[in-house]
Amino acid sequence: MCGNFRPRKIFNESKTFCHRYTIVTYFLYSMVGGSAHISALLHLDSDQKGTYFTANETCYDFMPYLFIVPFNTETTAGCKNAFIMMDVGLWILASYIASYDALFCSLLICLKTELHILCEATKNIRERVIMKLELPEDYHVFKDVLHPELETEMYDEIRRLIFHLESLLNVCSDVEATFSYPTLMQTITSLIVLASCLFVSSVIPYTDAQFYSLAEYSVAILCQLLMICYFGNLITEVSMSYRYSLYECDWYSSSQRFKQAILIMMCRIEKPLSLTIGKFSPLTLNTFVSVVKGSFSYATVFKRIE
Repeated sequence: MCGNFRPRKIFNESKTFCHRYTIVTYFLYSMVGGSAHISALLHLDSDQKGTYFTANETCYDFMPYLFIVPFNTETTAGCKNAFIMMDVGLWILASYIASYDALFCSLLICLKTELHILCEATKNIRERVIMKLELPEDYHVFKDVLHPELETEMYDEIRRLIFHLESLLNVCSDVEATFSYPTLMQTITSLIVLASCLFVSSVIPYTDAQFYSLAEYSVAILCQLLMICYFGNLITEVSMSYRYSLYECDWYSSSQRFKQAILIMMCRIEKPLSLTIGKFSPLTLNTFVSVVKGSFSYATVFKRIE
């Protein structure tokens, strides 16, 4: 810890946020099946008053999702048991999806945190070196070359930061290569599903229990895409701010090789870091807005051709 540079605090705050995000993600995704169960149960209770189904209806007419029931559902009680079994399958599926999204977003949060720590470490490089050499906090020198030990330590520190920056760039490339195309499929699916939910919601009354199930499903889809785009956007913003951190690192009295190292790092980070969706669209909040606009446009088209 040096001055305002507290890497452990930055790390712990991000770790706490990541834990909370993971819990909320699992809860939100599991509620998709829970809301579907509640809406189907309300529909069943309002339509079927007896023990057996009437009017040539079966349990499959009340199922919110395509589901093969492996036991007898000729009675309403059996159908309610089928709802519970459906919940188990939906919960397992939701857990898989939530695990994938939580892993991806956790990697993005970790990468953003490392970039943030790198920015703060770069801005406070002189203070940290002075503390390491046990020099007075208000120590000043016209040129670092007049203090060889200080100049050497400053250069060694900037080299360590260069290696750390290069490792983060490599990690970003690896994350991009791993998640780019799955994120593309996820984005396309979100666009289509959200448009379908908007269309169906427009043709059923808000008093229908299914309306609220669709609303919860739509919120889950929106949050899924929003979080990915939000954390991707944070990485771009933090990487853009790194050039300013280099300029603020009190380099005026530094040696020539130190200044050259700063220039090299500025050139290396000249293009901000950005993850992409399928190698062609950046993972930013603008992309999220575009997907939402596209969903509303497709929902309008569906409504017109109804």
